Amino acid sequence: MSVESPAAPIHTYSTGTLVYEVNLSVPREKAEEYIEWLRGFTKALQRIPGFLSSMVFRQPKPYGLHWLSEEGNNKTYITVHYVIESQEALKSYLENDQPKVAAAEQERFEFLVTSRRTLSVVF
Repeated sequence: MSVESPAAPIHTYSTGTLVYEVNLSVPREKAEEYIEWLRGFTKALQRIPGFLSSMVFRQPKPYGLHWLSEEGNNKTYITVHYVIESQEALKSYLENDQPKVAAAEQERFEFLVTSRRTLSVVF
């Protein structure tokens, strides 16, 4: 019996790993188009110094979040985790690249609702 290796690398987080999390709310009818765009975008980010990997999650409606409570069931919720090498690399991205990315994303997908946060693995 042979065991095949997974198509994508398995992500592991160790103590101190820095994760830049982006949460998105996308109309269901545009979700697949957005996910395809996001596939290319996450690959392009690998060329930015300090970005080590990313994972994209589709999630059920996040109940209890007031800012999403009025959206009903007509949205798809996506969370992206970007693993970043250091706080300095994230700061550089946020100051130099993220405003341009957000503007381009807003122009193409003006319907997005996003929240962002930084996480650091404790254990």
